[in-house]
Amino acid sequence: MQLSLNAVGETALITLYIKAKDYTSPYHSVLNDKLSWEILNKIDYNFDKFNHAWSSYYGVLARALVFDAQIKKFLHRYPDCIVICLGAGLDTEFYRIDNGTIDWYNIDYPETIAARELLFDAHPRVHNITKSILDPSWPTDIHVDGRKLLLIAEGVLMYLTEQEVKSFLNLLTDSFQEFTALFDLAYTGWVNKGKFHDAVSKMNVDFQWGVVDGKEVVQLNPKLTQIDFINITHSMTALLNGWGFLLYPFIYMSNNRIGIYKYQARLHKRALP
Repeated sequence: MQLSLNAVGETALITLYIKAKDYTSPYHSVLNDKLSWEILNKIDYNFDKFNHAWSSYYGVLARALVFDAQIKKFLHRYPDCIVICLGAGLDTEFYRIDNGTIDWYNIDYPETIAARELLFDAHPRVHNITKSILDPSWPTDIHVDGRKLLLIAEGVLMYLTEQEVKSFLNLLTDSFQEFTALFDLAYTGWVNKGKFHDAVSKMNVDFQWGVVDGKEVVQLNPKLTQIDFINITHSMTALLNGWGFLLYPFIYMSNNRIGIYKYQARLHKRALP
């Protein structure tokens, strides 16, 4: 089938292709994500243009490993939590990490959610919300009911402007009492340099916002507390075998990084006079 996706939504096909290609690896599949492979084979699209995007190949797999590990860590502490996947695209993460009790919300543009509903089987604990993550109304569709909340954004924030990121962060802290967030963050040196990227250069998009050490997120919204910062380079070079570590210093500076943040509304209530 052919999909009707906007420019940013189309970037979801990069990660889908890489996870599907990994599944068919003749050596060792990193994620063993059969569902991505099955979905890829339903879509009419020129995936061949990503064949030589080797840096993105290992980067996407490394990022997925880190996200999976961090989500599982959260689920171990809060097995009945809610996970909100912001800008979900065609991601299959729920099916890799599901513990049988979580509720999972996918939020994305209407055309992307329409594609998900054509390509994925319905699941009683997976809920789709057909709204942009910048739409101020989407938090009202989440039924928290006192459960712990984990927000994840993978391959999303780098396509927003700084002002849009600020509005998005304010929306989160204005809408929820507490949460933990995992944000995939691009290096600031990639801003307006998408034409040099091995995969994004094949798309009609560019990187609009990035960070150095993740503190930029807290500068945009001081209500957030940064609790960790993970550069995916270690995970990525481990996939490249021995020679990959020779590239470590060069990859580390420009690679994606994952910022982990917490918010608790009660810490920001004004003291009574």
